[in-house]
Parts: sequence; structure tokens; C-alpha cells
Amino acid sequence: MNHDVNPNPHAPYVAPLGLNVLITGAAGGMCRGINKRLGEAGHILLCVDLDLERCQAAVEELRAGGATAYAFAADVTREEDVKRLRGEIKDTVGDVQALINAAGILDRKMLLDHDVATFARAIDINLVGPFALIRAFAEDLLAANWGRIINISSIAGTTGYPYPSYAASKAGLSNLTRSLLMDFWGTGVTVNSVCPGVVDTPMVIQQVRDQVRNKVPTGKIVDPEEIGALIAFLLTDDSRSINGADLVIDGGATQIFRLFDTSPA
Repeated sequence: MNHDVNPNPHAPYVAPLGLNVLITGAAGGMCRGINKRLGEAGHILLCVDLDLERCQAAVEELRAGGATAYAFAADVTREEDVKRLRGEIKDTVGDVQALINAAGILDRKMLLDHDVATFARAIDINLVGPFALIRAFAEDLLAANWGRIINISSIAGTTGYPYPSYAASKAGLSNLTRSLLMDFWGTGVTVNSVCPGVVDTPMVIQQVRDQVRNKVPTGKIVDPEEIGALIAFLLTDDSRSINGADLVIDGGATQIFRLFDTSPA
């Protein structure tokens, strides 16, 4: 695939199809919607999760829908595991053109319920893991002079959150996104964060659903496929000027949080 500069800047860009797209946390509820949209767009899905059995189940579901997908197990916080993963992917499909860092954890613990180990674990998974993955695959993206890195952050990284380890790790991830622009300057590789609000996954309890409907201008929770649609666009050449951005997808929640009492009580 030729990703050279378009010789005619007024001609429409054609969305690249069949990219090798690596997705971490691929067995999670949010990723099911992302995977579905990217599979429908014709991309080759390299699904990575700590739980291989769940990852394989997600891949079988994608294949049943006509997508091309592969399952891999890796702990993205372990550098040697990430290096092994890179080798396995190269042997399977070749180089990766896009990275989606979606693996993450949310510990619903406030300050006095936290200990240092709990806080460090969140930083490890939500921030160190994406850094390790980007560092491992950067060589491939730079060699191709084209690529996409998409970090799944959160509005919690901007607004703050009652659960400090999650908010701090997501703020760090968004800042990592902006900090990588120098490393990929002029290369055709873009780095962005997608920052969802409350996403409709099985983990969201009914009380939270009701609160979101009352407090979000759209009156609805974010559908995972909406996130998938945004990411599918970021994988096209039409998104080439979107770089270093925090792309908020929250139904307007961030804009009005200050009007409400959002304390956990």
C-alpha cells in the first residue's frame, strides 16, 4: 500500500483497507464494539488479551461475522511478553500498521481504600502497558512512514474522578499521547487518544445507567460501536491532520459536569 503524500491535494483520499490492527484488551466489553466496526471496515484484527480463552472466544465471534481476526495472549506490562508478541504477530501477518491500546483496569477505590500497590497496578496496566507496546512497535511504523496509534483514555483523565488511580493513569495516558508527537514528527504516523464517558458494557450497573440518562445531554450511555466508528475513521487517510488530540466521546457529559454534584455520596 502506498502512503506517500497525495500528489493532488484536492483529490479525495481513499480509506486504506486491510490494515493489520493490534488491539489490546480485546476480550473486554468495550472492545467487542470496536472490533466489530473495524472488522466490518475490512481490517485484519490482531486481538491481544491477558486471558487467551476469552480472546479466542471474541475472535471466533468476529470470524463468524466475516472478519479476519487472530488471538494472542500477552501481559502488556511485561517488556519480554511484548517482544514475544511482536515476533508472533510478524510470523502471522507481518508488520502492524495500527495500535489500539484499550487494555485497562478500573479500581473503584477512593483514597483511603487505596494502598500503594493498588495505585501502582493501575499505572502499570493503564499507562506503562501502552508505553511498552508503542515502544516495541514504533520501529515498524517508522519504517513504513505511515501508521496510527490510538490510546483509549477517559474523560476521567481531564475531569478527575473519585477513583484516583484510574484518573491519574488516564491523565498520564493522554499526556503520553501528546508527548509522542516529536518522536513521529513528519513520518505519517499519528498519535491520538479517544476519551469515552460511561460506555455501555455489562459492567455498568443500573444505578449508573440511570444517573447517566439524567445528567448527560444526549440522555444515553456511549455505545461501544460509536467508539469503534470513531476509531475506524482515525484509521483512514482522511484523519491525517488529527494528531495529538484527546477526542472526547461522552454525549456532552464533560461540558456540564460542573453543574452537578458528582460526589460519590
